[in-house]
Amino acid sequence: MPADDYIKPYEKNWFWQLALKDWRRYSDIMLVALVANVLALSGMVFSMQVYDRVVPSQSEATLWVLFGGVMIAIVFEFVMRMLRVHISDVVGKRADLRISERVFAHALRIKNGARSKSTGSFIAQIRELESVRELITSTTIAAISDLPFFLLFVFILWMIGGPLVLVVLLAVPLLLIPGLLVQRPLGKLSSEGMRESAIRNATLVEAVQGIEDIKLMRAEQRFQNQWNNTNDVAASVGMKQRWLTGLLLTWTQEVQSIVYAVVLLVGCYLVISGDMTTGALVGTSILASRTIAPLSQISGVLSRWQSAKVARKGLDDLMQRPIDDPQHGKKVHKAHLRGDYVLEDVGFYYDEEEKLSVLNISKLQIRAGERVAVLGRNGSGKSTLLQLLAGMQEPQQGSILLDDIALNHLDPADLRRDMQLLSQQARLFFGSVRDNILMGNPLATDEEIHQALVNSGALEFVRKQKMGLNTLINEGGTGLSGGQRQALLLARALITSPTILLLDEPTAWLDEVSEKQFIQHLHQWLGKRRTLVVATHRLPILDLVDRIIVLENGKVVMDGPRDAILHQHGMATPKAAQRTVTMKAAAVAEEGVA
Repeated sequence: MPADDYIKPYEKNWFWQLALKDWRRYSDIMLVALVANVLALSGMVFSMQVYDRVVPSQSEATLWVLFGGVMIAIVFEFVMRMLRVHISDVVGKRADLRISERVFAHALRIKNGARSKSTGSFIAQIRELESVRELITSTTIAAISDLPFFLLFVFILWMIGGPLVLVVLLAVPLLLIPGLLVQRPLGKLSSEGMRESAIRNATLVEAVQGIEDIKLMRAEQRFQNQWNNTNDVAASVGMKQRWLTGLLLTWTQEVQSIVYAVVLLVGCYLVISGDMTTGALVGTSILASRTIAPLSQISGVLSRWQSAKVARKGLDDLMQRPIDDPQHGKKVHKAHLRGDYVLEDVGFYYDEEEKLSVLNISKLQIRAGERVAVLGRNGSGKSTLLQLLAGMQEPQQGSILLDDIALNHLDPADLRRDMQLLSQQARLFFGSVRDNILMGNPLATDEEIHQALVNSGALEFVRKQKMGLNTLINEGGTGLSGGQRQALLLARALITSPTILLLDEPTAWLDEVSEKQFIQHLHQWLGKRRTLVVATHRLPILDLVDRIIVLENGKVVMDGPRDAILHQHGMATPKAAQRTVTMKAAAVAEEGVA
């Protein structure tokens, strides 16, 4: 699928555009269905001829000719129906892949501020594809393709059975009305089921991600109870859905039996009165069952429709969420970004309801090539500032300019080409060390990988592994120490050779030796052209910077040259044992590490 298709603006009929993209193949399905349904009449014709001609004349030759003909028709009907299944599966598979691709691509590009707060709920929304997929399966397509031939069968039934056609026509509302009546309760149950599925997914994700904490806090029973309660509600909802669906299915089967019985009952009177032959009665009874069959299948489709409808609603909600690079909003392309930031009247908050300001900056400028440290107490807004500078979050008020262009007007691909943010929540992914490092720069050479490992301090760790760069990393870096994970994440950030480097506590998990090596290598790597903004509590990191910005309650309370601020607060000559910076009363102070 072309890249532009991923970033198209939301369209109400996006689903059907993708599902019916191969609409010409549906004409093939209808043609095959026509041939199959015409051949299906062979059984009726065979029965009529046997009872009306073969039996009275006792002609064995005619019997075998008719039998051979009906067997050929049955074989061809089987071939046609299997061909329809194959074409339907191919068309359904293509539509399924297109829809899945579009939804997942959109989910990956949703802006951070528009994502669901619960990971489990977000996963549940994407998993609704399973329910929507039911609409494009071969079973559903077969039921719909057979429906138009109901009128053909009714016409033939009228030609052969005369008044017996009324029995079938009277059965139509008996089949359709119950199916329509259960749509409302099925819709409510589907909505409840989707909600419970989201809660269950959220519980599962939270439990899996925090399994160690759950064990240490002896909270297994709490999560077990939560899981059991959610499952109990979901099972009850599912049972009600199955009961209604089963009721509808059983009812359609009984109506079919009733139609067959009534056709025989009325037909017997017509045979007795001489208005119909025995063969016509047998053929009519067979044809009546064939005529009712498509309507019975539609009842099954209606029972699945509500689940798919609710799932579609959830997917529509997902597809309406704003993405990083919408096609309808033309973005500015830049061949090279220097890293010249200007923030004016920037205000940002996470909670849309309470609107508690996390960051409130009236004026801030970071020049290209500057090395800036952002200091402040926990919760002062350091990480949020880096998120805004990286374009991962957008301010609710004010503007952020990068190289004299509004940050939200820049093409995200250009921004992420020349900028790297290493946040505290950065993750390693399942795969080899090489796969993880090359994620941001797939074309990097082995020499570039080696240099990135050297600069990050991860080279020693990789050398000790038997498989080297091919060492397998578990999901999230499970099994690695905090320092090893952080070193590999640093290597992944550096291999893209960004001109703008944003680091959030980059050495929080490194020991003194690794931290010192990292600072030395990074100092050489930065040179004079790269812009560095680092949020930290570690004193050694300040050797990398020439400017310090101090945040308190989301506001800039101090901003100036590093040495001037350190002199001002008596930190010009830090002690060797001091490795952390603690903010007290909007001032920079040092804190010894025991």
